[in-house]
Amino acid sequence: LVPASQACRRLVTTNIRTMTHVPEPLYAIGTSAERASAVLRDGAEVMATYVAENTAPNGFPEGGVKVLEYASPEQVGKAFEGAGVPLSLGEGEDAVGEDKLIAACKVALQYSCRTGHELYFNQLCARPDPVALLGDWLASTAHVNVYTYEAAPVFSLIEQETLAKLARVWLNVRAPNPVPGHDGLFVPGGSIANLYALLVARHWKRPEVREEGTSGGKRLVAFCSDQAHYSYGKSAVVTGLGLKNLVKVKTDLAGAMEPQALREAIAAAIADGAEPYFVGCTAGTTVIGGYDDFNAVADICKEFGLWMHVDGAWGGWAIMSPQTREKYCQGIERADSLTYDPHKFMGAAVQCAVFLTRAPHVGLLKDCNHMSAAYLFQPDKNNADLDVGDRTIQCGRRPDAFKLWLAWKARGDASWARQAERAEALAEYFEQKMKDPKETRFALALPRGGCNVCFWVVPGALRPDGGKFDHTAASPETLAALGKIAPWIKDKMQRTGDALIGFQVVKDLPNCFRIVLASPERITTASLDAMLDRMGTMAEEAIAASMGG
Repeated sequence: LVPASQACRRLVTTNIRTMTHVPEPLYAIGTSAERASAVLRDGAEVMATYVAENTAPNGFPEGGVKVLEYASPEQVGKAFEGAGVPLSLGEGEDAVGEDKLIAACKVALQYSCRTGHELYFNQLCARPDPVALLGDWLASTAHVNVYTYEAAPVFSLIEQETLAKLARVWLNVRAPNPVPGHDGLFVPGGSIANLYALLVARHWKRPEVREEGTSGGKRLVAFCSDQAHYSYGKSAVVTGLGLKNLVKVKTDLAGAMEPQALREAIAAAIADGAEPYFVGCTAGTTVIGGYDDFNAVADICKEFGLWMHVDGAWGGWAIMSPQTREKYCQGIERADSLTYDPHKFMGAAVQCAVFLTRAPHVGLLKDCNHMSAAYLFQPDKNNADLDVGDRTIQCGRRPDAFKLWLAWKARGDASWARQAERAEALAEYFEQKMKDPKETRFALALPRGGCNVCFWVVPGALRPDGGKFDHTAASPETLAALGKIAPWIKDKMQRTGDALIGFQVVKDLPNCFRIVLASPERITTASLDAMLDRMGTMAEEAIAASMGG
């Protein structure tokens, strides 16, 4: 047997020789400038073509591309196999050439939802802005981590400037007035921004928890509406608050938190020996689109000494225009913190989300989250004051601010304001269609909230008098039958590549559609009318199928 030390010396010697005299590249694409640039150019052409298809006038269904090329998981798998790039990563996986890699990219796009399509209304995301996409591609090309200025000088400054702009918009402080005191971060989605809110608010109320944990002191209690995003619940679990200590407050039919119900819930928690500390408001609830009464909630929070947060991940779009701000967001500037997702209404390419606080809370993010890792955050190095990494619960972060900054430079303030106003106008148009007594095929399920409209498509058999459907007068059997119409229509639209619109049960009502008008510059009233006509026909097919016709 060869002694271990001798075997190690031989192995090291062999490895050094191998590294010194490499007969061929270990990874040809990664080590050849020509091949690397070629595959990137080919890939960019695929992506640019895809974006162009989504941007051009569509004309579906009489031509144009589908919203979705519907396929089962098995069919998707076969498509990748047909391209020579199976989905599975097998044992001893062999490398494939650039042609097959590009083919795989084409298949991936072919079977993905075209979220940039004018008939995509499924989730709370606008089409990706082309300039924001360029910024996203560039950020990936730079491949830097935004935790220190020395690692990401350009993107650190751009994040700082973009946060300052968003703080101006949120707090309604326009130039030439100085930028208002603020703190914040770009974070991986609105759910994480809401998590930051609960963490920072807890540190504000109970700074000792950072060192001692949550075992001592009174039981902390937080509040949000019964229509608030589920991320509040997830954050309650992650922070150790517990779901039982996240009180869901009653909302009205428009999805807005009832201030008196909030006051009563806070009083009940105090009477039970708990310590309320946080109220999570919503600007634009996920389904109904409801906006809480921010001034009323701010008054209550001030009275009881509570942190007020606004989850404006979706409905924060309304602050982009003075007109829509006045209608939906009066008092939003009184909140202690804000969640906002530019990857939604502003189309800043997923992911792009922001957590912001205002004065007097500047510095609280760092107080709450810092670990002062010596290998990153040396106080005596150049530009240490521009290091943002110790404010985060992450280490590595993408430069997500850049795509929004670049798109903002391309569009300017006035463009965002016009987009918000057009979204409001389109939503009002759609709402009036649902209310129109002559449009008996449709009915409004709940009051419109911003760009969200919840509605039913009602076949003639469920309105035997031929008039407008009134769910309050409908029998349980009729409501049960109505609840089956939306899933049937959704299935057909999905399979045929027609519009994608979500449906759900809300406020104890049967399944209703929820249309989200997040891409107003792409949507026309003509395309909405044509889509509704198709849905009306499908509703008749659905009821006929259920009756065995």
